[in-house]
Amino acid sequence: MTSLATAMAAAWPSGPVTVPVLVEADASGGDVAAWHGMETASSGLVSLAAASRSPLPAGSSVTLPSPENTGTGGHHPVLRHAVELSGGLQVVAAPSDPLKAGRAVEALARHPRLLKSGRVTVVDVGRAVPGSAGAALLCHADITVVVVEAGRVDQAERLRVCAPVLASLRQDGVRVGLAITGACPYPEAEISQIAGGLPVWARIPWDLSGAALVRGEHHPPQRIRDRLAAWHAHRRDPDSLEWMPLISAAKALAELCDDFDGLGLGVGQTRTLEVRAA
Repeated sequence: MTSLATAMAAAWPSGPVTVPVLVEADASGGDVAAWHGMETASSGLVSLAAASRSPLPAGSSVTLPSPENTGTGGHHPVLRHAVELSGGLQVVAAPSDPLKAGRAVEALARHPRLLKSGRVTVVDVGRAVPGSAGAALLCHADITVVVVEAGRVDQAERLRVCAPVLASLRQDGVRVGLAITGACPYPEAEISQIAGGLPVWARIPWDLSGAALVRGEHHPPQRIRDRLAAWHAHRRDPDSLEWMPLISAAKALAELCDDFDGLGLGVGQTRTLEVRAA
């Protein structure tokens, strides 16, 4: 699920006033820092949670990020706690320690205003158990994507049991949809029926190359011989990323969530996307 959230944030349509930020708010501990060799002892989610307890500086909630101020955080509060990965994605990483991560998520759940201060914030809440701090964050989202693994009877049952909770989010104005991972033989109408009427927004295939990319383990071939071999294997430009099924599916889902008309959001509104597991 963190792989999908990372890929979505990286593929999100960006512009001068739209700087997507991934916030890893998984109370069980983060993965991004370990993937990319980052230090999170006093930064990232921990520092964001500490800052959330203080009032926003004047004008922070209405001043949009620009190319001049995104590098240092400028007037976009969340960016002050983010690290830029090699591909350009801004990430607020959670510590791997579940105790520290859990405390930070609880603080953000009580004071979530910073998460809505930017134009696009993708929040990975992990497995959000009803009544938990991660689940509380869902109440403040504009859009929630529930990730369900195909063929997992336990996840299907958990989704069925949680359907009333997800329905309450929809009643509160949060758009909720499903992303099905892996090969799923069932039609979307049947899946939606089990999920209490939630629509299927995306089918996310298993993709080892795409997963390696978001973990920072994918390196395009450099030598001419290797590049020719890569092209022969995939019949694709080795520098392109969209041939990877995960990246292609994540981009399509990000574009759907960015569609103002399709999701009922007005132009100029901020969008907080929560990605959670069933």
